[in-house]
Amino acid sequence: MDVKYYQIDEVAKITELTKRTIRYYEDMELYTTIRTDSGYRLYTEEDINTIKEIKDLRVKLGLTLIEVKKIIGLKKALNSIFQGEDNDIDDIKASISKVTELVNLVREREEILKRVEKKCEDHLVKLNSMLSNIQEK
Repeated sequence: MDVKYYQIDEVAKITELTKRTIRYYEDMELYTTIRTDSGYRLYTEEDINTIKEIKDLRVKLGLTLIEVKKIIGLKKALNSIFQGEDNDIDDIKASISKVTELVNLVREREEILKRVEKKCEDHLVKLNSMLSNIQEK
């Protein structure tokens, strides 16, 4: 199966990120690309999916780059374990610990989001009530 490669302009369009951001994510070692003999970066579908995942974690969930880097690193470690490339007991235990930490982080943020959602709903009820009262006058 042939692998399709994309240049940074195409990746920027697909991901709706700037070329600078895409390069910065690579500089932060969130993923690696291959380079042509001329030094141009080439991106695979897997790279693009990783960049989209990084964008979602940053923009939609508000995670820091450090948190994103931990998640991406954990994903790589888990893939290695699940594919049978890493059967080291210490690595598996470390991954269990990291996944548990991530689950706790997600639960903590979920609770915060629920509180924010509740406050927003309360504000909407109050605002709609005020609007109705004003319109009745």
